[in-house]
Amino acid sequence: MKKQLNKDGLKALFGPIIWAIVMAVCFFAAAGRLDIFRAWLFFGVYFMGAVVGAVIMWKFAPGLANQRAFIKEGTKSWDKGFLVIYFSLSLFVFPIVAGLDVGRFHWSQLGIAYAIGGVVLYIACLVLGYWAMVVNEYFEPTVRIQKDRMHRVITGGPYRFVRHPGYLAMILGGLSASFIIGSLWSLVPCTVAILTIVIRTYLEDRTLQKELDDYLAYVHKTRYRLLPGVW
Repeated sequence: MKKQLNKDGLKALFGPIIWAIVMAVCFFAAAGRLDIFRAWLFFGVYFMGAVVGAVIMWKFAPGLANQRAFIKEGTKSWDKGFLVIYFSLSLFVFPIVAGLDVGRFHWSQLGIAYAIGGVVLYIACLVLGYWAMVVNEYFEPTVRIQKDRMHRVITGGPYRFVRHPGYLAMILGGLSASFIIGSLWSLVPCTVAILTIVIRTYLEDRTLQKELDDYLAYVHKTRYRLLPGVW
């Protein structure tokens, strides 16, 4: 029987929408002006992506949405630190640096071709990220072995190609933001966030190899963590 969305699930679905609003407030406060077309383009695309993602989760993975609202017991202590760093960079540092750059001081301005490429990257981020969530009922926001949910290895969908497609989607989404807004300097916090994701990927993969049954067999079958042919 298909699970129904509950109040926790609704909270999880509204999360990305609230994040978009927080980022927009930080950006325009730092920029000191509102007439920045590429910023409106980014936040519009991000907001629509959050809405589309919420609809996808509601229709195809409501049970997972219910699980994603809170940090659950068993989450690795080191992962909580990674979450604080990542969300601080993404929700506050990135939009503030981007706003100061393109809105107030004009340190850099990436051409319109970057904005087009950024939109393409963001669409790829959405497709890959929500594809992974729809096929992986254990796609919780933190690293833990979900013994309470009979945690097992997922090998279908994008997991046929890389072991952590969700993290690859996050990297694509981070790069898309700088490109759409057109801020070269915002790539600095973006790069730090990406480094955080790479380290977290390594630590999560090591945890799964040690603690999740059959994951080692999956590692031998699907060799790469993030990028096929690279790592």
